[in-house]
Amino acid sequence: MPKPMGRVTHRPWSPPSISDIKWNVDASLDPIRNRSAIGGVLRNFMGIFRCVFSSPIPMMEINSAEVYAIFRAIKISMACEEIKTQSIIIESDSANAVAWSNAGCGGPWNLNFLLNFIRNTAKSHRNIHISHKGRSSNMVADALAKQGLRRENEFLAWM
Repeated sequence: MPKPMGRVTHRPWSPPSISDIKWNVDASLDPIRNRSAIGGVLRNFMGIFRCVFSSPIPMMEINSAEVYAIFRAIKISMACEEIKTQSIIIESDSANAVAWSNAGCGGPWNLNFLLNFIRNTAKSHRNIHISHKGRSSNMVADALAKQGLRRENEFLAWM
C-alpha cells in the first residue's frame, strides 16, 4: 500500500557497529535574535551517551553552521585520548555540509579554515567518516543545538 503524500517517515537513530562511536550533530538558527548555535551527541553501539555539547556560535548561514558542528565534534574527539583512535562516524542532516567536508577541496571560501581542518584530520586519522542522515534521526542533536541558542557559553559534558 503506498504511503500518503506529504507524510514524513520517521527514521530513528541507528547504532554504529560495536567497534565504532557515532556523533550526531546539528545546527540551529534564530534570524530574529540574530543567533546561531550547534549541538551534538556522541553515542556508542548500545546508544549510551558518551559526550554532549551545546554551544552558541557566531551568526552564520545554516549550512555553514552545520560545518562548524562537524568541526566541533572532531575537535572534541581529537582532544580525548580514549576515543581519538576509535573509528568515528559523524552524521549531519545537512547534505551540503557533508559534501563540502568530504570533498578534496572547495566549499564556501569563508569556511576554508574549518573545512581544511576537517579534511586534514579525516585524511590523517583515516578513522573519521562523515555522512548525511535525515533530520528525524538527529532529534537529540537538534534539541542540543536549539538549547545553544539560549546559552552564553558552550556546554560540554562527558559521561
